[in-house]
Amino acid sequence: MKQEDYLQYRVQYEHAGKFTSRGTWIHPVGTYETWEIIYMIQGCAYLYEGDRRITANAGDVVFFRPGVEHGGTAPSEDTVSFFWIHGKAPTEDANTALECLPLHAAAMQHTQIPLLCRQLLNVSSTPRYPASVRNALLGIILTEYAIHTQPRAKQERTEERLVNDIAEYIRINAMNALHTADIANHFGYNVDYLTRLFRRSHGVGLKGYVDSMRMGHIRTLLLSTDLPLKTIAAQSGFDDYKAFLKYFSYHEDITPTELRRRFYRTHTNNR
Repeated sequence: MKQEDYLQYRVQYEHAGKFTSRGTWIHPVGTYETWEIIYMIQGCAYLYEGDRRITANAGDVVFFRPGVEHGGTAPSEDTVSFFWIHGKAPTEDANTALECLPLHAAAMQHTQIPLLCRQLLNVSSTPRYPASVRNALLGIILTEYAIHTQPRAKQERTEERLVNDIAEYIRINAMNALHTADIANHFGYNVDYLTRLFRRSHGVGLKGYVDSMRMGHIRTLLLSTDLPLKTIAAQSGFDDYKAFLKYFSYHEDITPTELRRRFYRTHTNNR
């Protein structure tokens, strides 16, 4: 990440939390002086902002702009859960940078955004952290969002494009038990060749990249939900719970339970 990419999102953190509905729920109507960012963890929310209508599903990110009324258009019968963050753009340049971002994007669950949201909530609930840390984390969340939503230029199917396509395939399928041989067969290339490409472009081989994305998916479930560990194992492509524990401990050097304990401080509101 270039320094200038981060600095353009120099936003002032205001407050944040995690919301979980209880029973039928509809987003309340309101108009705020802050930008609001929500990351959908679970369920489906029917929202509006001004003339804009939004159906937000799990993994989606939605931005609400300051000074524009937003709320719900219809009730959600099933449980809805999301992280919410309010922040101010203290300068005209920062506000312009935010206005250039997509106001709604899907399939963000395999990025670092949910983990960064969880970390921000943990930091915001810990008094010893200064405001600058909260501001910095919010800036990183915005930069991560910008990186994964920026349009890609059309180009020939070069090695770079091939790596990007495979990386996207791995991201989308990170919850499955991906094997390098299956990926190579899917794209019609040799495993050793793809490993060299990934090592050159990402500094890690194909298997290492698969493991990093799979671990990102597991960490997201651990820190963004209250799902039992056995359910997380099943949703991460493991038929054997002990194999899941062994895999996680090998890559993290701690157990899944210990990781959850490290991020236990969260501002949660339920309605």
